[in-house]
Amino acid sequence: MLDGPTILALLGVGLLGGFLGGFLGIGGSVLFIPMLTLFMKSDYHTAQAAAMVVNVCVGFSASQSHIRSGLVSRRLLTILVPCAMAASIVGVYLSNQFTGDAEVYLRRIFGAVMIYVIAANLHRMARRRWPHAWGHRPRRKPSRGAAAIGLVGGVMGLSTGLLGLGGGSVAVPAQQVLLGMRLRTAVANSSVAIIFSGLLAAGLKHATLPAGVDPARPWVYVGLLVPTAIIGAAAGAYSSRRVAREWVRLVLVVFLGWTALKMLTA
Repeated sequence: MLDGPTILALLGVGLLGGFLGGFLGIGGSVLFIPMLTLFMKSDYHTAQAAAMVVNVCVGFSASQSHIRSGLVSRRLLTILVPCAMAASIVGVYLSNQFTGDAEVYLRRIFGAVMIYVIAANLHRMARRRWPHAWGHRPRRKPSRGAAAIGLVGGVMGLSTGLLGLGGGSVAVPAQQVLLGMRLRTAVANSSVAIIFSGLLAAGLKHATLPAGVDPARPWVYVGLLVPTAIIGAAAGAYSSRRVAREWVRLVLVVFLGWTALKMLTA
């Protein structure tokens, strides 16, 4: 049984994680998984299974606002989504190989990915703050190449299945770099794509949890995280078109730096 303070903490984590998912398109798992593993002392597979379900709910909530705004690229999603779904199956299979003492490697991979997320966010902040320092680089038009889109989807799906990440932390900067997508469109695409790849990965993960993992435990976390995460995602998606991102990114970078350190030294 969870005590009152723990329940309140999880409700707050759901709200904040949902907001980050809707506002920055990075997925609430960058908050959910560290909180569950480092503070709730959950095993990684339980935290991952719970985060996968919450990611789908966050993505669904945030995507409604993004779709209404007309930011979603439907053509891109027809390629991105199938590739992400296929890769998520591979990711779940690989994730389930890390059991027992080997589970620590999942934490370290997570920490390494967080360093990438930090670097991507710092780079984005620096370009916005000092645009002239980077020289004049005209924005490329979105690529029409199916291979580039499929690569982004594959990386997104693999991170979803292997680590339980929403995929946006990887897919948003990848869409900008490889496909020339604007940030808001990349965020919108990721929010929609995670509904499909995340739902498949979540179902497969819950059906194949490694031996020794209580299958009911992830749903306890889901029941507490989802309600406030949905509210947070809707608020984040709404705010993303009206609020400057720099201060939110700065706080996120500090938190992710701490998370990466803890995960890499676990």
